[in-house]
Amino acid sequence: MWAIVQKEYQAFFSSLIGMGLMVAFYLLTGLYTWVFEGNVLDFGFAELSVFFDLAPWFFLFFIPALSMRLFSEEYALKTFDLLRSLPVSGLDIILGKVLGTFAVVLTSLIPTLFFVYSISRLGSPVANYDSTLVTGGYISLALLGLAFVCLSALASSLTNKQTLAFVLGVVFNFIFWQGPQELALIPVFATWDIDLFSLNFHYRNISKGVLGIADIAFFVGFNLIAIGLLGYQLKLKFI
Repeated sequence: MWAIVQKEYQAFFSSLIGMGLMVAFYLLTGLYTWVFEGNVLDFGFAELSVFFDLAPWFFLFFIPALSMRLFSEEYALKTFDLLRSLPVSGLDIILGKVLGTFAVVLTSLIPTLFFVYSISRLGSPVANYDSTLVTGGYISLALLGLAFVCLSALASSLTNKQTLAFVLGVVFNFIFWQGPQELALIPVFATWDIDLFSLNFHYRNISKGVLGIADIAFFVGFNLIAIGLLGYQLKLKFI
């Protein structure tokens, strides 16, 4: 499994498309966090709520772009049968691809720690910022990133066309990120607390710096279900 993780990780950084995606992610997050109207400097507080509010929306598109090739490329190149012939289980293949992509997502977050350093220097006195909110924000981003990777991998397993896999990944991510909250605005669903089933709701809870068991359990259960559906889809495709 770890050989697959390493392969997927290295494949991203060895491609121009991968590096282009990374540059675009940093450019957009940097501009919206520090330059455009409503940035960190406009609020006058040493905190990164702007970044943690916007990063999920960038992830919603960025992660499907990372994951669209996971299975669809294998289908198109007829190499998935070769992969299945190796001495690894189907679960190893799935976890290897998911964890390899998730490692890329975590790596992409490392340079954004410069934002934390920047607000610490801007605080008065220096280093006066809410570290609890920052820590909670990064934990929630990591959990959300893993959920988006699982959904995008599931989308990639449904087709052999990478562009379609990307579109499906964006749709899946949006539905589970924002869909329940949009439904909650409809009067007939207003009393159902349907927004409790959205990734958005639990992401915001954790980003406040409170690691609630219910929120962690939701992300764990959500990812297990997504991986289970991915395994079922692959089983159906190659029966």
